[in-house]
Amino acid sequence: MTLPFADPATLILPTADEPAPAVVRGWVRIELAAVPVVPRLRTAFVAEELVRNARQHGEPPFVLRVALDRSVSALRVYVEDCAPHSGGAWRTRGGLALVDGLSRGWGVERRVRAKTVWAEVPL
Repeated sequence: MTLPFADPATLILPTADEPAPAVVRGWVRIELAAVPVVPRLRTAFVAEELVRNARQHGEPPFVLRVALDRSVSALRVYVEDCAPHSGGAWRTRGGLALVDGLSRGWGVERRVRAKTVWAEVPL
């Protein structure tokens, strides 16, 4: 996948248990410290939920990427896991309803042995 920004912040999560969700949320807030507080917090919650979803439905390792995309005035969040998507429709309920409400869009990119769930949080 080609990301639309030069240097995304990347966190590799080698297992389904570590680090804890609060650590993931804190890491995002630190990486985006220069971003205004409201979009930074929205992005932290979106990233935490996408990681939680990947841990529940995917297989490790998980890769979290966040970055500022100035071309669309948004923060982008990508979470990759090493399990193929089963092919069914993704339902927007529970945690994905939170992602849907905090972002201007989200989606799933499927590959043979992996998938990436992404979200775009406006600045």
